[in-house]
Amino acid sequence: MENNKTKVCFLIPSLNAGGIETYLLRFLGYLGSSMDVTVIVRKNAKGELYDDYLATGSKVLFMPLGYFEPRKMVSYYSFFKKNRFDVVCDFNANFAGMPMLLSKMAGVKKRITFYRQGSHHFKKTAFRVAYTNFLNKLVYKYSTHIFANSVSGLKFFFGDKYPADPRFKVIRNGVGVANFANVHMDKKELRDKLGMPQDKFIVGHTGRFAEAKNHFFLLDVAQKLVEADKDFYFVLIGNDTDKLIPYSQKLGIEKDIMFLGFKSNIPEYLKAFDAFFFPSVTEGQPNALIEAMISGLPIIASDINPIVECMPENDMKSLVSPTDVPAATQKILELKQNPEKFTYQKFASENFDAEIQFRIFKENLQ
Repeated sequence: MENNKTKVCFLIPSLNAGGIETYLLRFLGYLGSSMDVTVIVRKNAKGELYDDYLATGSKVLFMPLGYFEPRKMVSYYSFFKKNRFDVVCDFNANFAGMPMLLSKMAGVKKRITFYRQGSHHFKKTAFRVAYTNFLNKLVYKYSTHIFANSVSGLKFFFGDKYPADPRFKVIRNGVGVANFANVHMDKKELRDKLGMPQDKFIVGHTGRFAEAKNHFFLLDVAQKLVEADKDFYFVLIGNDTDKLIPYSQKLGIEKDIMFLGFKSNIPEYLKAFDAFFFPSVTEGQPNALIEAMISGLPIIASDINPIVECMPENDMKSLVSPTDVPAATQKILELKQNPEKFTYQKFASENFDAEIQFRIFKENLQ
């Protein structure tokens, strides 16, 4: 019956096509109508995923909270109190601290903070560090459950408190394996459809333009690869990647790179690539890299801890420092000669299957 459904309120930073937003959208698709879902967006802009979120049947509300604004805090408290949620689940890392406190005050029994990053995403100042430490204490005090998609994330934010506290739990990202099996066109057909060259060795990357994604390093490596082998070509997908065009022109490789914005048909692009390069300097647990692995692409990625967790145990052959241009260049040249050595399709399909990981998350909401 309708009134017996678990009543859940999720909080996310935006409706742009980022990792958090894409994860929750996929999870809502998995839930279907089994729960009564409200999504609070902490920015006012609709973003690319707005219509997709509405299509899930969830209630979507835009409620900026700010850093410390008493009127908005009262509004949040009143909203939680009025709606009598069974669960409040905030994906805003330490910024979940205030909603955890306010939902506790409003009588919400299950209060979940879900970390989906492996480090801070801001430039450090004394004030910012002090403020985020204060919020972290609120998270730890008022959350009934603290989840992350990687061990690295929990260790970064909670140090030696993990894993002793039973509230901590790692729930891996879930990717729909069937989405990649359902691409039935071959590589030649896909390249014709997507406007990509047929005679090139195409290295792809998906991710919005952001410091964490290390795009300038990626382009430095691209320059060295094009110098070494004219067969190389690069396709970058993600919001604001066009901002990299001036740097590609400075390097003299603008004709060897396709800069694309947001794309919803990622499985098709991945099937059209020959390899995938993911040199992030910080991550939570990267959906983009996992999708590339599940699609069967050979990959080269950075050797940071959250990415190490995505690989088979003690398998470091595809990983390289995100600051070492010569080493990354050499790795990708080696991949071109022996792509099977750098492929992890079976491992990724078994360990990041959405049916398994989403079921774990759902069970922890009930």
